[in-house]
Amino acid sequence: MERVILVGFMGCGKSTLGRKLASKLNVAFIDSDSDIEKRYQQSIGELFTRYGESHFREIERQFIEPLYDETAFVLATGGGMPCFGQNMEMLNELGTTFYLERSPKELVHRLVQSKTKRPLLAGLSEDELLSYVENKLAEREPYYHLADFTLGRDEQNAETIQKILHHLSPLQKS
Repeated sequence: MERVILVGFMGCGKSTLGRKLASKLNVAFIDSDSDIEKRYQQSIGELFTRYGESHFREIERQFIEPLYDETAFVLATGGGMPCFGQNMEMLNELGTTFYLERSPKELVHRLVQSKTKRPLLAGLSEDELLSYVENKLAEREPYYHLADFTLGRDEQNAETIQKILHHLSPLQKS
């Protein structure tokens, strides 16, 4: 049973790495933000605007619960999902969690270059974006660091995660 959960700030590469890893492991790939958007037929930004952050975080918590019935997958979480309520504890119980750690400057560069539109960042200058990322990352990192493994930039690849999972397999979490 392989349940792999990728956590980290928006733009750190969870979805890209998650797709590659799921393909290599031959398991389903789940992107929580994409699945929530499909389920509610609204963008994450629209859900935030319409219902507010606390309601959106409840939607994310409810998204996690049915995953306990799944046997194998790679999950890319939304950047804030691990940081509310008991979500990080639930994710750690659910599978092996990996924090994809990136510096604020690298995150800003990746977010500026991203083809994905991020409503929370619309209209921010690069300096404002850097300040936003630094502040949000400072809030969220204590949660991200509760992950089973923290991967630095050079370790964020499917092969490294496969090696870790291979070494864990005889010790699998109970």
